[in-house]
Amino acid sequence: MKDDISPNTEAFKSVEGNHVYIKIKETGTYLLLNQFKKGSITVKTGDYVMKGETIGYVGNSSSSSEPHLHIHHQRQNPTKMLIPVFAEGLPLYFEGIQGENMPVKGTVVKLLP
Repeated sequence: MKDDISPNTEAFKSVEGNHVYIKIKETGTYLLLNQFKKGSITVKTGDYVMKGETIGYVGNSSSSSEPHLHIHHQRQNPTKMLIPVFAEGLPLYFEGIQGENMPVKGTVVKLLP
């Protein structure tokens, strides 16, 4: 986990930016979430997170021009990799009104009420 990078700094050029790794208990796979706003991550290493829990706020803490959230699903343990975002990506499905689906390019994902 990293939570101290601001836009337009030398560290801003990092690939991951401010990030959180989540191990998915049911599958043993990992989610890498990055680009969090500096100082906004609300969890710490070892915490369990629940569906719907806020873990941080979207920012712009890596080499990007706009705030966004990068989500990467992978089999490899990111803490044992030099550059975790280069791991083989796995399918990631979102639960929505129409059931589980995988977003396609251009899809806008919104929070359900």
